[in-house]
Amino acid sequence: MVSKIMKYLIGFMILCAIQFACNFFVKFFNFAFPSPILGIIVLFILLQTNIIKRDWIKDICSLLLKYMPLLFVPLAVGIIAYYGIIEKNLIPILLNVVVTVTITLLLTAMFVENVIKFVRLQRMRKLKND
Repeated sequence: MVSKIMKYLIGFMILCAIQFACNFFVKFFNFAFPSPILGIIVLFILLQTNIIKRDWIKDICSLLLKYMPLLFVPLAVGIIAYYGIIEKNLIPILLNVVVTVTITLLLTAMFVENVIKFVRLQRMRKLKND
């Protein structure tokens, strides 16, 4: 039991330390980039280079993902609180959501397609050189 709690605490401290460091970096250097995204990128790099072991944060990440729906409760309360405004502007809101989601999906698909082509081209070049 104590071991499990320590794993949660250590994992949480690692995640918080990365996020605080990225917040400090963004604010100190006046970097025009969202610190949560920078934190995700830094965490990814640290995990890929094995500076941070996956087992160190696995438990806390599972716990946070398990209770993530609770983070959306304020969103539902906000929708209920501003229902009148949302109702009056429902068509523009829905149109905006549909258009932006469609554009995002199309751009993501095009990006992934180009990355796949690039990787195949790199493999073909490597095979020719070998």
